[in-house]
Amino acid sequence: MTSIEFLYALKDYLPGFEARPSQQAMLRACERVMGTGGILLVEAPTGVGKTFAYAIPAILSGKRTIISTNKKNLQDQLIQKDLPLLAQVKSFRFAVAKGFSNYLCLLALHGFQPKTLTEAQEHARLLRWADETEDGDVDSLAPPSPIWDEICADSAGCLRQDCPHYDQCFYFRARERWFGADLLVVNHALLAADAALWVETGRGVLPDADVLIIDEAHTVESAFSDASTQWVSRYTLENLMREVLALDRRLAVKAQPALSRLQTLAPAFFEQLRMRYPSERRRVTAEEFALRADAELLLHALVQLHTAIEDFLAQEAPTLFAQSDQRMHLFRIRKSAARVAEVGTTLLRFLEPASTGSPLVRWTESSENRAALCVAPLYPKTELQDGLLTRFQSIILTSATLSVAGDFSYMQNQLGVEGETLALESSFDYARQVRLYIHRLHPPDRGSLSEHYLDELARRIARVIEGTGGGVLVLFTNARVLDETVQRLRERITLPMLCQGEGSRPQLLAKFRADGNAILLGLDSFWEGIDVPGPALRAVIITKIPFEVPDDPIHEARVERLREEGRDPFNEYILPRAALKLKQGFGRLIRTATDTGEVHILDGRVLTRSYGTRLLQALPQGIEIRVID
Repeated sequence: MTSIEFLYALKDYLPGFEARPSQQAMLRACERVMGTGGILLVEAPTGVGKTFAYAIPAILSGKRTIISTNKKNLQDQLIQKDLPLLAQVKSFRFAVAKGFSNYLCLLALHGFQPKTLTEAQEHARLLRWADETEDGDVDSLAPPSPIWDEICADSAGCLRQDCPHYDQCFYFRARERWFGADLLVVNHALLAADAALWVETGRGVLPDADVLIIDEAHTVESAFSDASTQWVSRYTLENLMREVLALDRRLAVKAQPALSRLQTLAPAFFEQLRMRYPSERRRVTAEEFALRADAELLLHALVQLHTAIEDFLAQEAPTLFAQSDQRMHLFRIRKSAARVAEVGTTLLRFLEPASTGSPLVRWTESSENRAALCVAPLYPKTELQDGLLTRFQSIILTSATLSVAGDFSYMQNQLGVEGETLALESSFDYARQVRLYIHRLHPPDRGSLSEHYLDELARRIARVIEGTGGGVLVLFTNARVLDETVQRLRERITLPMLCQGEGSRPQLLAKFRADGNAILLGLDSFWEGIDVPGPALRAVIITKIPFEVPDDPIHEARVERLREEGRDPFNEYILPRAALKLKQGFGRLIRTATDTGEVHILDGRVLTRSYGTRLLQALPQGIEIRVID
């Protein structure tokens, strides 16, 4: 059976299925790369059917394949819907891989000591669930447990084969399924953790594979960057100290000198940090950090604490290992030792320039009640290239937004990849389905937000809502503008208004879909991953061109590096990122061939600035643009 024959065979299993030309083009390209090796970047707009286009050749190739997604809803769709359907046409084995903390730890559960009646009741519920569940996966536990962090599996504390529950361990039983699968589905966070471990130790947690498919590939760089970002706060250290003190009376005595120093140093240090660096986020260098000497004292105390725990483990571990009922105790001590080491490593990374890998970005974060030190790589290219891209014969990166008007250079530069590119035509008739309006409203300069602008912004949004009767998604780039606009809209609009921060993202989306006439207002995370087909979403309002926040430390450092290299940060970095995000926001409206609606861009710079043409070129072509004064 060829891949095309497989695709057409789906008609027998999926009523109304139609193999689209763009889907077939992607399928052939994926099949070719899986056969010959190499890298393929595919921009596949919504409606192409990219899942079948990459999964079918993977199944027929006979090569073990890892598929990585960013959002849980796509992962669930693959595991619960798409792959089971494909398995009806041709049998193959598939599984989903998740990190340690997604699984119940039987050792931790049976050794848990409730401190309150509520905890005792929750513990009893989890004991019952442990006897009933087949997979011990947190996603199958409802409602979620408030003590999950205390009883989930943990890689650092895990005793592996020495655990009395090893044969029944949910995590290791899941790993057996991973290693037996032909197609393994993971998320970008686990892929990033696997790559980081590979760079550090030369081995990962995932099984070896020939083919890697990265879906939602436009998010993989940020996912790897997030996975590499570390921070230390007073809250972090206070939790750590409480944890160590509660572990073992003998350990508390042994670690007392280090704990006493931390208890004295930590509050004073973070209060100084908050006073010295009061801005919300401020980038600093290791050499210029004003509290360097104080931070080094903290680091020294952490090293002392870690040494005390390791010495205790070396002395007591043989006894604890020998007693089955004491192994939970050993698990908790090892877990704490790893956390102390991790916090110490973060502090060291903040204080010392990186000798290898990507340059580091360091910044402080301060608010009225919190201060923290943060550190992240400038680009996560080391993990992406050395820990990931070199390990597979064939790599396919796909998303609805990988190019700006067919130009993939920005994404290739960010990820450090070269290979074949393919930009597919959308199967939607955007000229018929979408009306695009651009308003001659000019946002004020940064830092000069005016009442007049906020009033006018709210007035225009209200007019769109009144014209559509609701079913509107409003996308913002600034939290203050969102808050001010919501206040003004609530004085004018009687329809249900769902605002980011007033519930979880899934809760707000569920209410939006169910109501049919509601208004949903959100920031960054609402620009993508919103899938509301049908009349519940009739208009998308983009309040401002989504240029990166200028004071984001990583963004600031990247712009600075490009300038140092004699390159053009705006055209090479800032503008392509804004174009891709604008494309994502626009893409929330049309999800099926029958959807129709309006997109309003409330930023006149699209019409008056030279870069406006490039931004509009990133959107689907052929749509009539209507200007509103």
